[in-house]
Amino acid sequence: MQSVFAFVSYLNAQDNFENNRKNIQGNHISVVETLTNDSFLALEQFAELVSVVNDPSPDVTKDQHHMVSSLDENWSRWQLIWDIENITFFDKQGARGKSWGNSSMPPDATVQRVLKNEVPEHQIFCPYNCFLQAIIPVMGTAEITEVLSVVRSFADVIIKYRHATNSDIGILIADRTDIDKAKVSSGNRWKYKLSGMTQPEKNLPIFMFISRHYTIDEFFNIGKNIEFDNAVYEVRVLPIQQTNGNNKPPFFFLIDDITADINHLRADLKRIWLYGFLGLLASLLLILLALHVSLRRISRLSKALPLLSKNHFDQFREQISVIEISNLGYDELDKLSFTALNLADQLEHLEREMRVHTFSLLEKSQELAKERDFIKQLIELAPIIIIIQKLNGIILTINQAGVDSLETDNSTIIGKVFDVFLPDSDQEHLKKLNRLRSGEFGDQVQADGLLMTETGKLRDISWLHKILTFKQQGDKRAILTLGLDISERKITEARNIRMAYYDYLTGLGNRWKFQEEFTQKLASAERYGYQLALFYLDLDRFKEINDASGHEAGDNFLKMVANALKGAIRSTDLLCRIGGDEFTLLMPHADMPGVNHIAIKINDVLKAQLFTCAGKSYTASASIGIAVFPLHGSTASMLMANADLAMYQAKELGRGQHHLYNPEYDYLSKSNQTIRWRTILEDALANDKFVLFYQPILTVKSNKISHFECLVRLQQDDGQLLMPSDFVYRAEELGLIAKIDRIVLKKAVEQHIEFNRLGKKYKLSVNISKLSFDDPAIFDDFAQLFDNPEVDQKSIIFEITDTAAVSNYQSTNVLINRIKALGCLLALNDFGVEYPSLHYLENAPVDYVKIDGSLIRRLDKNIDDKAFVKALIEVAHSFGKKTVAEYVESEDILVTLRELGIDYAQGYHIGKPKALE
Repeated sequence: MQSVFAFVSYLNAQDNFENNRKNIQGNHISVVETLTNDSFLALEQFAELVSVVNDPSPDVTKDQHHMVSSLDENWSRWQLIWDIENITFFDKQGARGKSWGNSSMPPDATVQRVLKNEVPEHQIFCPYNCFLQAIIPVMGTAEITEVLSVVRSFADVIIKYRHATNSDIGILIADRTDIDKAKVSSGNRWKYKLSGMTQPEKNLPIFMFISRHYTIDEFFNIGKNIEFDNAVYEVRVLPIQQTNGNNKPPFFFLIDDITADINHLRADLKRIWLYGFLGLLASLLLILLALHVSLRRISRLSKALPLLSKNHFDQFREQISVIEISNLGYDELDKLSFTALNLADQLEHLEREMRVHTFSLLEKSQELAKERDFIKQLIELAPIIIIIQKLNGIILTINQAGVDSLETDNSTIIGKVFDVFLPDSDQEHLKKLNRLRSGEFGDQVQADGLLMTETGKLRDISWLHKILTFKQQGDKRAILTLGLDISERKITEARNIRMAYYDYLTGLGNRWKFQEEFTQKLASAERYGYQLALFYLDLDRFKEINDASGHEAGDNFLKMVANALKGAIRSTDLLCRIGGDEFTLLMPHADMPGVNHIAIKINDVLKAQLFTCAGKSYTASASIGIAVFPLHGSTASMLMANADLAMYQAKELGRGQHHLYNPEYDYLSKSNQTIRWRTILEDALANDKFVLFYQPILTVKSNKISHFECLVRLQQDDGQLLMPSDFVYRAEELGLIAKIDRIVLKKAVEQHIEFNRLGKKYKLSVNISKLSFDDPAIFDDFAQLFDNPEVDQKSIIFEITDTAAVSNYQSTNVLINRIKALGCLLALNDFGVEYPSLHYLENAPVDYVKIDGSLIRRLDKNIDDKAFVKALIEVAHSFGKKTVAEYVESEDILVTLRELGIDYAQGYHIGKPKALE
């Protein structure tokens, strides 16, 4: 503590000294600034006195003359009294006038500012010595008449500073002489020289020493102690004039001899350290004395502590004495002794409690025996099998649930090996149990297995075996076996598995069932070397039914299809529903004739099914893709992919078709084109991008337009038009042509109604695709359009090609008869290019025969074509049909047709197809 006090005293002495010096420095700075300001004030007062020696007079020249006379008379006396160096007058233009004393003055820029601002100014300038200058304006009656400059030496400020502070001061000015610069370069680091200095004989050597060993920046505005010639000086440099914080000459050079103060400080510090050292010695002696007394008391306490281990608490208390806390002299050892006495009391209390607890433990052991009996009873009544067996499997104990599960009595189970109650098929469970017994499986194992009763019945059991260690018996180990009967759960799981593997709607296997069976059948086919056929079925009409009649109708349609397919396949085949309208069929031991036969049979069976919903009838059919192992792939994924490609090719062939995968066919490019055209056509259907162009048909005899053929175009987003030759066959491949035919007829009927409103009795002919005749619902849609009183059915002509009529005679004839029943007219298109069409013409209920354009294009130049066309016209007329010539592209062809007796002409010569405005 004494050392700390000495150290703090040392720091305080240093701080006091530094603070005292700071105060002195601040006082000196205030003194020099005050003396400088007072000197300027005295100059201004003197200048004011000189300027008012006489009262201002209107006669300025006379007044000035009087003032000059006064200065001439009093100059010597004023120079001595006021220590004036120079007085100078300047006229209103700033030109020098009369001057007294030293003529060295700074430039006249300050005089110009005084003339301009009409306020006094003062400045310091140091050409070789420093001077104070005050410049004041001399006012006449209404304006400045002249400017008066008064200059005095700075020496008076230096002298007064020395008298006021008993410190030395000098003036540093810029050293501009060649001789001085040479001195600087020879060792003086400062580019300044002393213009004046108090006690120069003492302070000039100090200045020279400082300028050689320090830079001037080290002394700006900061007092720095310098040791020189066995003395200590405090040196500081201050700018005489503050200019925006920049240090520019001239400077005050302040020197204060602080040798006596430093010596006094050192003496004080020595005295402080001496007193601190003596105090430390005294403290050490007191500490040693206190330790000696304390150690004796500690020794007495250590000798008494062994009595506690012998429970001699009274003897311990007799040997330990404690001073009361309130008495003087109570210390930590007394507190330690007091704690030891408390410890003795607590140990005595604990010894009494231990006796009480011993009796309590006896009572608890009796209660534990009761609880043990309860747990034993609980184990016996638990609804799970609980067995304890040795590591070798011999059963030591078994509860009642285990006995009941084994359907025998306890005596026949105890002593048997647990393994005999496991069936031979439960090898996985037995393998895990043996690994647990040998220590290879941690300390427990869980397995789902079986339990075989004495009667041979099998139960599903979830087993848990855990190693038990009996520490009371020398870490002897056994196995605790717990078994939970999960037979009911297994039954539920089997039910759930069936739900997971079979389609709830049709009862057929689902995608997971198919994938599992496909893998197995594929492995069997590969092993035994037989062919396995995969049929990929996609229903043709399902989306149409589902969208038109709802999901319930779609579900009923799927049930009908599933039942029909079940009756069409062999018992060894596997039929599954793997998607919404997608089915798969696996046919083991397949040959190509059998594959082709079953594919045809499937569609025959489906087409025989008629599905009716919401007043509409639909026939079922499927597009079937076929891939055969190992011809078309060796893996399930490869066969599925190839069957899928084949299915899309079947779709392009039309509804109810099948296609066997061909490795040489470019399915990828075909598939990409199909996808592209499907997107284009479905977008056009959804966004009404189909437009009708109308080509005029001429009545040859009257030479007037009697009707128009409606030609469909597909308008793309960029405004370009796709011709029917670009997209019709694509629409037929994709099964979209019937929808397009419906749109074309609807737009034609709307234009027909518009013609009627305008009083134009034109007939309109509409082309119908051959594939639309397979759509039994299309006639209902046609009939709905004609169920309008504004429609004249006889003005609508349906055009069908003769190849479509002949190739699909039955379905075409049905639709033709129904159209005729509506009152509409029919035209047989492309007549003359196929031989069977002549036979069909005799009985067909058509009204017009359109001769194919390939026979008309060169009619005026080819005699054979002319003769053939003439025969066709005569045959058609003989059957009561009117004739239409296509591709009439010149007047010569029209003249020839007129000679041959044609009824109507159509072609670019008559008019090109165009949209109606």
